[in-house]
Amino acid sequence: MSYATALDLITRFDAEEIAQRADRIMPRRVFGPLLTAVASSADLSDYDVDEVAQAGVAMIRVQRALDDARDAINSYISSKYSLPIFPVPAILQRLACDLARFYLYDDTATEQVKDRHTAAMKLLDDVRAGKAQLGADAATGEQPPSSAGAELVSGERVWQRDRSKGFI
Repeated sequence: MSYATALDLITRFDAEEIAQRADRIMPRRVFGPLLTAVASSADLSDYDVDEVAQAGVAMIRVQRALDDARDAINSYISSKYSLPIFPVPAILQRLACDLARFYLYDDTATEQVKDRHTAAMKLLDDVRAGKAQLGADAATGEQPPSSAGAELVSGERVWQRDRSKGFI
């Protein structure tokens, strides 16, 4: 289960940008509206067979980037949370989109894409270290289940030598 869908990625960032990164064949056959239509399972009758086939290949690249993002996220948060996390907190969806976008760029990432990737990785590192939490799901308010072990907390000691007043 991915933390974000192809449609989440396309709507969070420019559909043309994602289409350009996902369709690497020149001349390009996949553009934003076609990729959005494929991602949202819309009617594709306005497109020819070759365009739809190329869009399918582009969607495979998008899904691979989303899967890579999910795997990276899981490697950081698996020590703190039970996987898979459902419902997906909004922060995880954003992180998955930032990471997937970076993975789609390969070696040609812009400074903005690199900065967002670096910030996402730092936040994941903070979650792993216990400095940050994923927060509640925006729709339900439900916290992700933690896989942290049991913790024993007690008050101060009841019996102490200096308080026994000759008893011990």
